[in-house]
Amino acid sequence: MARLSRISLTLLICALLAPGALAQEVPYKIGFVNTARVLKEAPQALRVEERLKAAFEPREAQLKEKRQEILSLEEQLKSDSTLSSTARRKIEREIRLKVSQLKFLEQEFREDQNLRRNEEIRELQQVISNVLKMQGDSGQFDLILTEGVSYVSDRIDITSQTIEMLKRLAESGEDAQ
Repeated sequence: MARLSRISLTLLICALLAPGALAQEVPYKIGFVNTARVLKEAPQALRVEERLKAAFEPREAQLKEKRQEILSLEEQLKSDSTLSSTARRKIEREIRLKVSQLKFLEQEFREDQNLRRNEEIRELQQVISNVLKMQGDSGQFDLILTEGVSYVSDRIDITSQTIEMLKRLAESGEDAQ
């Protein structure tokens, strides 16, 4: 009698853990999207990179120019042996000042660039999220995973489909709002 109860309990647990098995439902459809790949290949991501490059290229050129000024002063200090000690100290002070200013400008540049990149990526992630929602709402998928997955078979990897959908949206001028 106790053995029959255990078998009944096991069957009941199996039935609860697999609700679709008893009702003969269609299995769940799961998809996976590699967001790192989407962030590299989607046209929206490429446009973000172009905008960032255009926005920060002038400041980057200014920083490069300031580095060159410092190198020129250092070269002058090394190569000109006729400099008086007063002139030499003056150039050394100028180099220290320019290096200090350059470090500040570089830090400010990196912070501004990171802030802007993060804003752009957040907006892009929202577009990607909307595309994934569209894919799910279309009835194609019951669950779409994006991060923290240890293994994904090619059967459920829908990254290419997602990128294609993003390309179509980019071509049509929409942003999956």
